[in-house]
Amino acid sequence: MPTPPPPAAKGLDHDSFTAAMDRITEWSSRYLHSLQSRPVRTNTAPGDTLSKLPKHPPQTGNHPADWLAQLDDAIVPNLVHWQSPNFFAYFPCSASMPAIAAELISSVLNINGMLWSTSPACTELEMRMLDWCAEMFGLPDHFRFDAPGSIGGGCIQSTASEGVLASLLSARRSQTRRGHDRSKITLYTSTQAHSSVVKAAMVAGLADTPDDDSRVRLIGTDDSLRMDIDQLRAAIQRDLDAGLVPALVVATVGTTATGAIDPIDKVGTTIDSFGERRPKLHVDAAWAGAACVCPEHQPILNGVEHADMLCINPHKWLLTNFDCDLYWVRDRAALVDSMSITPEYLRNEASDSGTVIDYRDWHVPLGRRMRALKLWFVIQHFGIEGLQAHIRHHIALAEKFESWIIDHPTLQLATNRSLALVCFRMPTNEQTKALVDAVNASGGVMISPSVVDIAGEKTTIARVAIGATGVNHEHIDNLCAAVDHAARSVVE
Repeated sequence: MPTPPPPAAKGLDHDSFTAAMDRITEWSSRYLHSLQSRPVRTNTAPGDTLSKLPKHPPQTGNHPADWLAQLDDAIVPNLVHWQSPNFFAYFPCSASMPAIAAELISSVLNINGMLWSTSPACTELEMRMLDWCAEMFGLPDHFRFDAPGSIGGGCIQSTASEGVLASLLSARRSQTRRGHDRSKITLYTSTQAHSSVVKAAMVAGLADTPDDDSRVRLIGTDDSLRMDIDQLRAAIQRDLDAGLVPALVVATVGTTATGAIDPIDKVGTTIDSFGERRPKLHVDAAWAGAACVCPEHQPILNGVEHADMLCINPHKWLLTNFDCDLYWVRDRAALVDSMSITPEYLRNEASDSGTVIDYRDWHVPLGRRMRALKLWFVIQHFGIEGLQAHIRHHIALAEKFESWIIDHPTLQLATNRSLALVCFRMPTNEQTKALVDAVNASGGVMISPSVVDIAGEKTTIARVAIGATGVNHEHIDNLCAAVDHAARSVVE
């Protein structure tokens, strides 16, 4: 008699699953509550986490209580706590109860939404959420699936970095279909644009290194750090005269360093003036675009009707856990044409009919998670009014911090406040860097530095981005106290 096989692992046994979820829910609630008093960051050193982790995997399994004990021992002490209300660095990764719940349910369902046929509800929920958000943000009808005559629509990418890569591939394909040489494709963005634009150029073969400017044009900025329109026009014309093929302009609504907002209307009319040689326009509104849920902030997207592609990240500022980048296109066929490949094992009747959306053709990966579920839960839970209150609250807190900086004897604003981002500095670059280091060394709050050109000088600035889910007035008071203490220590 052959030896019977060992029993299968019970990964989804009802009783053990329920017990484990109870423990994990309790742990999660306890962790989130602890963020009020927990340091945002610790003085962990490289290798500290590795030293706490076994070098070899276990031969036999252990209990969920053991997983959580090891989590508390090895992982949590070595984290930067992005969900802390005292986290003001970079841009936030906002979260909320409905989004967390949806992430759990998405993991339970564990579908692959690569094709309409592999999960019809996943695809159609995503389509509806992109239309909901287009309505909430006041976007043009050409970005919607449900608008009469529209040939556009949207999808959820992982991040804005993936979105700009998709735009570049689509723009390149549009030019090669017209007979242009792909080796002559050029890309334009401002010196203040996110680094993902240059990385997309590297991935797509337009640049070998970040400094390779043979086909990537970094356009200078004006006194407000916005893309200089005259320089953009001149760069495009110069490349056309040289026989190159301008394919894509990337404008930014809310730059990472200072929140600067490129004048999309002027960018759009400038590129439209090139007629048949017009490059496509991608608008990166990853952070600031979320504010457009409030009608009073929708003017930051004035001119978006010129855009061929647009991205906004709810995972930054709309209470929707990472990752969730909303990506819209004017012409979905142009995007699909740059990405589509159909081996026999993916062929099916629905796709062949041409009547459904297959999101595998909208981005680089084949497989895709059910990200739309968390967006659906968030919008249902908070409603438009709740999301508006969330944004307005953070902007009011930023105004409070801005006023404090203006009144401070040593500190000064480095740039104008942009929504909930405040940039400030001390009299010298060295002092500003020392201030940021001192604030972060305290562990109580966390901010981030950057370097920008102000009046022709490389200037170190401190950034405070207000966007954590639980941040309130007392946390701004803590921030002011920490910054004031650091400033005093620097000048003493």
